[in-house]
Amino acid sequence: MVKQTIQVFARVKPTKKPTTVYSVDCEEQGDSLEFVVPRDLADGFVNNKKENYKFRFQKVFERTINQEEIFEAIAKPVAD
Repeated sequence: MVKQTIQVFARVKPTKKPTTVYSVDCEEQGDSLEFVVPRDLADGFVNNKKENYKFRFQKVFERTINQEEIFEAIAKPVAD
């Protein structure tokens, strides 16, 4: 039996309207996905909430990829 580590993938699915700004950085060790969620500056209260969230994945799939390509990249090697 071949030992492997757990792999984590992300897929950015298209939405009708953009809700947050994100960027994908491709690196040798894996891809990182960063979201920017603007602070709500309502009523003049100080909001120290975090704006940037960054997560690392083995691979991040963009909006344009279809289900077959995801299957070929992730599920087929596991099934084989």
